[in-house]
Amino acid sequence: MDTTRYSIRPFVRADFVAQARLDDLHDPGFAPSAEEHEHWEAAEAVRPGHFKKKFAVDDRRSGAFVAYAELTHTSFNYHPHKYWIGAYVDPTFQGQGIGTELYTLLEREAVDRGAIVLWTDVREGDAPAERFYARHGFATLRRTWRSRLDVARANLSAFPDRSAEWAKQGIRLTTLAAEGIERPEVRHRLYRLSDAASADVPRVGEYSPISFEQFVQIDLEAPGVVPEAYFLAAHGEQYVGMTILSREQPRPDSLHVGFTGTHPDFRGRGIASELKRRAVEYARDHGVRYLVTNNDSLNRPIWAINQKLGFQPMVTWLLGEKSLGAPRTP
Repeated sequence: MDTTRYSIRPFVRADFVAQARLDDLHDPGFAPSAEEHEHWEAAEAVRPGHFKKKFAVDDRRSGAFVAYAELTHTSFNYHPHKYWIGAYVDPTFQGQGIGTELYTLLEREAVDRGAIVLWTDVREGDAPAERFYARHGFATLRRTWRSRLDVARANLSAFPDRSAEWAKQGIRLTTLAAEGIERPEVRHRLYRLSDAASADVPRVGEYSPISFEQFVQIDLEAPGVVPEAYFLAAHGEQYVGMTILSREQPRPDSLHVGFTGTHPDFRGRGIASELKRRAVEYARDHGVRYLVTNNDSLNRPIWAINQKLGFQPMVTWLLGEKSLGAPRTP
């Protein structure tokens, strides 16, 4: 990197807008907004011991924001010595060593902090990104993909309404709006279900529960929360199934399908399928054109449901890991 032209500095709050613009160059139409970025980072920071360091790169000639990079702990697979790392460069400025300079800076920081593993992802088919990924020693663990459902073409015939059958078993179907998003007991019941249903979701690393405070920020106070599209199954006072639709600011014609999970004691009854069906019906009834979701290649039960509904893969991401060996000792 030509340091006479480009300068590296700490990332500041005012950079979120520029980050969102740059992300949209790498993932057109699907990158989070500046508000969403800021909210997620605030939610991550609630966890004690959570570390994040970010840098920005400016073009000294124009003052333009041309790149950023981050080293961060993750939430649902938190480990004190395992980090997510990423370096993102405006395509116009690629090939000048900026990404390598940023990556080297943050890997050195990770090693100094005793890191043993780094994780990252790149878009499959992005040849420069894949070369960068391989050159820096990342091995692909699995793939994740974004898929989209054209709501008007959804196949709901594969999922008959079974609510009457479940009512005989004491299972009722409801929404967060009906239950009351502000009620403390509702929030705690949701948190217990999320924790129980998340434990065996495929992910890199091992499952690490988030705190109740993080859960509230991520699931209940995020910018795009839609309580009437937060579908729940309940057995008595216990929530046993959930699927969540949310708005994402860059896509007014779409809703994002977030976490879908069933309590382990209630799996195998088709609860997740019914909640997904209701989510599609909600989208159709409210004039939503698309539902968009992300799937880990190892999460076959949820992908099977999505396939039956008619979701089609759009983009595939390579999820990679780099081993740094034993942590450095003083």
